[in-house]
Parts: sequence; structure tokens; C-alpha cells
Amino acid sequence: MSITTKLKDEFFGGWTKFEAFWLILFLAIQLSIFALNPEGWIASIAAITGILCVVFVGKGKISNYLFGFISVSLYAYISYTFKLYGEMQLNLLVYVPVQFIGFFLWRKHMTSENTVNTAGVEEVIAKALNLKQWLIVITIVVIGTYAYTLWLTHLESAMPGLDGITVVVSLVAQVLMTLRYREQWALWIIVNVLTISLWVSMYFQTGDTSVPLLVMYIMYLCNSIYGYYNWTKLAKKHQAI
Repeated sequence: MSITTKLKDEFFGGWTKFEAFWLILFLAIQLSIFALNPEGWIASIAAITGILCVVFVGKGKISNYLFGFISVSLYAYISYTFKLYGEMQLNLLVYVPVQFIGFFLWRKHMTSENTVNTAGVEEVIAKALNLKQWLIVITIVVIGTYAYTLWLTHLESAMPGLDGITVVVSLVAQVLMTLRYREQWALWIIVNVLTISLWVSMYFQTGDTSVPLLVMYIMYLCNSIYGYYNWTKLAKKHQAI
């Protein structure tokens, strides 16, 4: 198979009509926001590539890491301008390098056999946590949130409590994503609700917020629900591989 064919399958293959509509709708909303506020072009690019990233993750497509790298790099800069230092550190120090780590780990665990998509397009082999692993995840989240919130308070972050728990849950969810666990989506749902609250609270506290990023996380929340559904199918399909 030629490189051109592989790229075509990666970006355009295996989508259902619903998924294609879902993605086009999300992108159209963000482009509309950009048209109304072209001065926020950095946030708009971060939002558009972020949407492409999470939708491609939901489909188990490895190209999500390309869009993710662009999005998290820009998001780190925007978070810094709003003094959300927890979000900034998470994206710059964790999410940026994880895009490369995740790509190489996923690359070893892709399959075009027994796929959920009917076109047989390559998708990641998904797994599911057991009860013991869930308890470990919860313990890490609780201890990590307490410690990181203290650190953000020391840094005089704008909202250390909300910023702290958002960062820690995001970090654990990213690890689960890199390791191909379905339960990443349960944590992403929590992260998205918390991050929406973060940016809304920023508006009420300072009178300013990033509309493209706020809308982006609302879209992320919708996609996380669908992502959990699709990865449940992936895990069941791939358990024999």
C-alpha cells in the first residue's frame, strides 16, 4: 500500500455518516466563532486542531497526535496569558512530549483486522481497566490533586483548587489514553466538565475568558461521551487480538 493511500485511509477512511457530520458540525461552529472574532486566531487554531485531535482519538486513529501537538502547544501559551499556570504547565511540560510518546506506543498496537469500522481501516487496539486498576487510578487522583493544589497556591495561580484537580485528572486520563485504556473517556468527561467550569469561572472573576476554548471544551464533553461508547466497542472487538 502506497503512502498516499495510507494517508487517505487515515484521514478520510472508516468514518460513519454520523461521525463525519459530527466532525464537520464541530469545525463549522469553531470557524463561525473565528469569523466573528478574527483577533482570537490563536485560540481558534488551538480549538480547531483540538477538536480534530479528540475526534480522531475517539476513532482510534493515530494521526490524532499530529493535531494534538499543535493544539496543546497553543493552549499552553493561552493558559499562560490568563495566569492559569496549572493548565500551562500541564500542556507544555506533559502534553507536548506525550504526543511523541503516545504516537510511538500506539504505532506498535494498531490493527486492520477485526476492526469496528467496516472499511477495515487501521485502528488502535483498546483495553479496559479491572477493579484493582481502577482503585489505583482513584488513589493517584486524590493524592495528586492535594499535592498539586498546594503547589499552585504557592505559585499564586488564579484558581488553584479547580485548576489543580483539572490538571491531575487530565494527566491521569492522558496516561490511560497513551496506554490505550477505554476508561480514559470517563476521566475526560470529568476533565471537560471541570475545564468548562474553569473558563466560565474565569469570566465571572475577571470579566474575560476565551470563547473558542470554552466552546471547544463543550464539544470535547460531547465527544468524550461518544468516545467512551466507541472505545467500549473497540475493547470488545480487540480482546481476542
